[in-house]
Amino acid sequence: MSKTLKKILGWVIYLAVLAGLVWGTPKLLTYLLKTPYPMASITSGSMWPVLKTGDMVFIKGVSSKDDFQVGDIIVYQNEIGFTIHRVVAKNETTVTTKGDANNVSDAPVKYDEIIGKTVNLKGEPLRIPYLGNISILIHPRT
Repeated sequence: MSKTLKKILGWVIYLAVLAGLVWGTPKLLTYLLKTPYPMASITSGSMWPVLKTGDMVFIKGVSSKDDFQVGDIIVYQNEIGFTIHRVVAKNETTVTTKGDANNVSDAPVKYDEIIGKTVNLKGEPLRIPYLGNISILIHPRT
């Protein structure tokens, strides 16, 4: 086999693996973490210093209100997208959250609006610094 053909074949394999990772990683995470939204970008400083703007976090699905506790960081859907804040109170039908850097709590959220909670490693949210900036650049807030 000629050198040129080997180089071309090497690049084709490399690009196929890269495409598989780009397409397959979110699909695999959706399956493993049991949520259609396994990753999210931090788009504000409301959770500083634990989560910073531009961080990418991983989200684990929750199936009931017993799957998370006060102090956990949850993700819920609202009219502008997703909010990622810490649980400060759980009631019978709603949960109240607050950003760590915010002075006031958020309006109560119904349990069925909760997407999941952050995946933790050694008691801290598993995050990849700066990787969320890609999503922020592609989907800027208006």
